[in-house]
Amino acid sequence: GARALVVLCCCRVSFGSDVGDMLWKKQRGAAVLCVLSLWVLSLAGCRGASHGDEKLRTFFQGSNGKEEGTKWAVLVAGSNNWWNYRHQADVCHAHQILRENGFPDERVIVMRYDDLENNMDNPMPGVVINSKECIPHEKDAQGNWVLPNERCNVNQGCAKDYFGASVSPENFLNVLKGDAEAAKRNCETMSKDPAVFGGCNGKVLNSTDKDHVFVAFFDHGGVHMIGMPPARKWGAMRYVTANQLLDAITFMDASAMYGEMILYIEACESGSMFNGLLPKNISVWAATAADPFHSSYASDCGTSFENQALPCLGDLFSVEWMRDVESHDMERETWKEDWKFAEKHTNLSQVCEYGDDSLAKDSIASYLEYPPCNCSSPSPALQAPSEQQQQQQQEEEEVPEGVVSSREAKMAFLLNAQAHQGLTSLNKEYLAEREEREFVDELMAKVLATAGLGISSVEEAAAPQGLAHIHVPKLCHTKPAPPHWTRGAYDPEYFACLTGIIDAYQSICRPLTGYSMRYTKAFSDMCASGVSVEKVQAAFRAFCDRPVQAF
Repeated sequence: GARALVVLCCCRVSFGSDVGDMLWKKQRGAAVLCVLSLWVLSLAGCRGASHGDEKLRTFFQGSNGKEEGTKWAVLVAGSNNWWNYRHQADVCHAHQILRENGFPDERVIVMRYDDLENNMDNPMPGVVINSKECIPHEKDAQGNWVLPNERCNVNQGCAKDYFGASVSPENFLNVLKGDAEAAKRNCETMSKDPAVFGGCNGKVLNSTDKDHVFVAFFDHGGVHMIGMPPARKWGAMRYVTANQLLDAITFMDASAMYGEMILYIEACESGSMFNGLLPKNISVWAATAADPFHSSYASDCGTSFENQALPCLGDLFSVEWMRDVESHDMERETWKEDWKFAEKHTNLSQVCEYGDDSLAKDSIASYLEYPPCNCSSPSPALQAPSEQQQQQQQEEEEVPEGVVSSREAKMAFLLNAQAHQGLTSLNKEYLAEREEREFVDELMAKVLATAGLGISSVEEAAAPQGLAHIHVPKLCHTKPAPPHWTRGAYDPEYFACLTGIIDAYQSICRPLTGYSMRYTKAFSDMCASGVSVEKVQAAFRAFCDRPVQAF
């Protein structure tokens, strides 16, 4: 009876004796009752049973030998404004992939500004697309434009747990650290200010040490920093530095907030967020769109709809890794295979990886899919190209069509607008952007000369990057020159200096832009060379002879 089963279970599990083993084999069919009996015994004070036995471990943990937790995802678009369209299109595309693979809303946290679908410049109100293949070419019987397929509108069903000004560094870090109280306070404060566009629901990670966490970030970046939208539409750019992100990851590790975590970062110089900083022993693996020194690239640029110019619709690295995910069985494909595909086809920047590369052997489904899943097949417009198509593309063009440096994405859009729309309100914006670039280049030449670094530093910081830098993996782990690692990779004094110079530039001169962020390398060089923040501040005051303004 039941008492005999209890004896057998304790005998086999606790003592592992030959007799117990023999009896176990005869009673294997009653295994489930045995487990339940052990639970009853534990309540009655039976302390001898151990879960170390392999047979029982599979009941509690699953066939992979690990205790199975759940899955969480954090998706962030860190920009605003129409010309930065691609970042929010990326984040909504990523959310679409999760939704279609059964990921529950309560496990996904989405941060995006939400100024695209009803933007006055959007020729397709309510629609956001992530591929030029999704631009409508046909009309229905009523004369309305029809998207090539229903999946093209990635805005449909795209969440916005944090939107507008609530897409902030503080909230991003609170989300990662699971600080619900801080997030709630920030959301309540924002709801009381009618002058600020934005809001949030205070959702944060509530993960455990058994869970898989996926984080994807899409935006502009610089050396050791990734951007975030301003608190006011035309205010200073907010940002997260590499040490702040590392502090959050370290906190998550110490607080047992994940079993394994994977990060995908789409930004210029995104490798600098992890190079020499991310440990290999905390079960975190990160993939970046670019190495620590060069730009990432925007894709699907130079298009139009009804003779109205469209901004770049995607980012090359992100579009590639998502297309690859959509075109394969997530259960069979690993993150490493996805990374290799993205690295191969992101042929204008060096895609990098950091941290614990053993995690890259995990299946994509173990992070992005909630079974059971009735997943629809990806539409042809969003599938990865076939091997034959890839070969043909490589033969026809060395540089993919419609791809530009992320630093040039805004200018590319403004030039595209001139070509399609002639002299419009955007012409004024084009002239302002051109003037801003000339001013920033001249300013930084003077500042660096004052700092004793000379014009060569400007040329190095602002040199156009491209085909010469395709697939040079050693760049991913190259130490910067001059090095800032003299006191170890994580140097608090260096990061305090970098933050001080960035803040001084924005308060004395003007807000950072996608273009001027290229000079964060110059800021980094000055800090690594021992130039004081005070000296740089004085140079900004001397040479920023125009009032602070945003372009």
